Order: sequence, then structure tokens, then C-alpha cells
Amino acid sequence: MKQLYKVVNIDCKLGDGTSSGHPGDPQVEQALAKVHYTPLLTSWPQQRHDRLFAVADEYNRRLEDHYWEMAGQSHRISPCGELNFDHVWCVGADGLRADLDHAVVYVGHSVDWGLDYFRWWLENADVGFEAWEGPSSFVADFGDPQVQQDDILMMKGPGYDIYGHWLLDYVPQLTITRTMDLREGETFVFDSIKPWMKTFLDAIGITTTTAYRCRLSEHRNLRMPTGLKNGYALAQPINMTAWNNLRTHFNHLAVGKSAATPAKIYISRRNWGGQRPLPNAEALESLMTELGFTLFYPERHDVAEQARIFANARVVIGEDGSALHSLIFTRPGARLGVLMHADRMNLWHAGICDAMGHRIGYCQISDGEGAAEADLGAIRTFVARLCAN
Repeated sequence: MKQLYKVVNIDCKLGDGTSSGHPGDPQVEQALAKVHYTPLLTSWPQQRHDRLFAVADEYNRRLEDHYWEMAGQSHRISPCGELNFDHVWCVGADGLRADLDHAVVYVGHSVDWGLDYFRWWLENADVGFEAWEGPSSFVADFGDPQVQQDDILMMKGPGYDIYGHWLLDYVPQLTITRTMDLREGETFVFDSIKPWMKTFLDAIGITTTTAYRCRLSEHRNLRMPTGLKNGYALAQPINMTAWNNLRTHFNHLAVGKSAATPAKIYISRRNWGGQRPLPNAEALESLMTELGFTLFYPERHDVAEQARIFANARVVIGEDGSALHSLIFTRPGARLGVLMHADRMNLWHAGICDAMGHRIGYCQISDGEGAAEADLGAIRTFVARLCAN
């Protein structure tokens, strides 16, 4: 059925003063009355310290200030609990939570739906979107549900197919479900379960699962863990706990495998293609080999083998991307070098290093105008600074 939907910020359920975006709207208030938030952990406060950034040039000082400004505020308000929906629909492969009875869809940190991504997704996901009627309302026909399943724990969300999102989002969220009052045999619902995803599920101990992809599903008594980040801040202690548990799991699997692992790793994206391939990627690999780094191509290794190879690394360098998140498998005290294009500012890497006891430095490798060659001289200088002291 075609309806005019309102976009509602579900973070208003956290009780931190966030507005739903539609104060006093009776339809919105009736929809929100069917959503319940239960806090499960109290996030630790975060204090700025001088041990995180290992490079002190102007570029890194600017990024450092930005990280601490955002993280210090966000840690205090990061959601860390459970949402329960009395009656809800999930739209598309990413499972956008919607209340069709009251013509409402939910965005916000609690459900891992940022507004910018939501707007892009809605226009491109082929779920029945027709037109925007304003900044927070639109016309759509989501159709009829193909699946109806009640009393589930829903894990569909944005970035589901991306390895880095599993490390940043799904592994911590699955870990916090261990603190929920789960019913015996309660089913975890996924969009799909690829072999590498199954590796993570096994590590966490998630066994009762099902997976389906459809344009619309309908559920009563749907539960989900909240998102566990806000801005570039990662709620603690849950993220650190989840990653330490994962690191311990793979440490155990690697016992008895005697092959030596490298202390200095360069993660290459040369074979990945992607939006920003470096024209001189091979020359960059040659430079890193000259500087004593082992070239690593993550697409050639399963998750357990990646964890084993990273276990004892002391310096890891690579282009900005999900592969760098594998630093969580490395024992504390490592250094991460992020080669980043000028129009990017990915401080998730700093958040991971902050949580896991590592240090970080960023190197700007292009001016952001197309596929520019990396400045090998600047990278050589950056590596020396990162590895110093």
C-alpha cells in the first residue's frame, strides 16, 4: 500500500534528550509506544591521552583533535542495550525497521542507520520508494510481506556484506546479546551467512540461526542489540571485550601452528581494484618490501589465517579500508599506518587503536582529485616517523 512515511530518529527512546524529529505527532508517538529500550551496559567515559597518535605532524595533529573532540562527547551517549519492537516490519536486504500501521521508518545510532546513508539507500535499493515530500517524509509502497516470523532476534542492517562492518558492528552486537535474557532456542535472523561470517558466529557461540532475503518481512516481538557506536566513538567496554574474545578464540585455533608470522606487514589493495586504485601500486609495494615489510593480500586468506598472521605484528601499514580493522587480532602495542586520500577522514581506525592499546598515524597520499599516484618519498618519511621510538 502506498503511504506517506515519516522518518523518525529512534534514539529518542534512549532518554538522552534526542528528538524523534516529529515532536507531538500522534502517529509517531503511537509507533514509538511499541518500541522499548533496555540498557544492558554502562559505557565507560573516555579521556584524551597522548599515547594514541604516533606521528605529530600538522595533518595528524588535526585528525587527533577531531577524534578526541568527537569521541569524548560520543562515548557518553553511545547506545549499549536492547531494542524490542512489539510489531515491526523489516524492509529490504538491510532490514530497515518500519511501522507500516503508523507509516513510520526508524533511523539513528541505535539501529545503525545514519540519515545520509538512509536517504541514499532508500532511493537506490528498489524497495518501493517513489518521492520525497520533505526532508523527513517520503512516499513509498513497500508491498506485502513475503516472510512473517515472530519472537526473533534480528541482525540485518547496513553494511551487512562488508567484512569491516562485521568487525566494527556485528561482532560487538552479537557479543552483547550474551547479556540479554534470551529465550531457549531464540533464532538469530540474518540476510545471508557466508563462510567467513560463519567463522565469526562460531567464535561467538551463535548456533541457532536462519537467513533470508526479501523485500519486506513482518515480525511481532522482534528484538535486536543496539548499535554500539556514535560518531567515531566505540562504546566501551563492549567493543574491547568483543574483540579481545575474538582475538583469544583465534589465538587458541592457532596453537600448534609453528609457522613464523611477520612483525611488519603491508596490506596491499592492488588486486582489489575499487574506486581509488593507485597507478603506482606496484612501486609502492616495492618500497614497502625495501623497508622490511611483508606484503599481505587479505583476499587470499580466510579469517582464521588472517588472525594468525596478524597476531605478532608490530607495525601494520595499508590504504584506508576494512582490511586494516584486522589489527584487532594483534597483541597490544602495535602501530598502524593509514594511507588515506585527502577527501577521506576515516577515524574508525583511531577508535580501534584506542580500544585495543595500539598507536596510529595517518599519511595523506593524494589530493583527492581522481586516481593520483602516491608520493613514495612522503610515504618513506611517514614510515620512518611511525616506526621511530
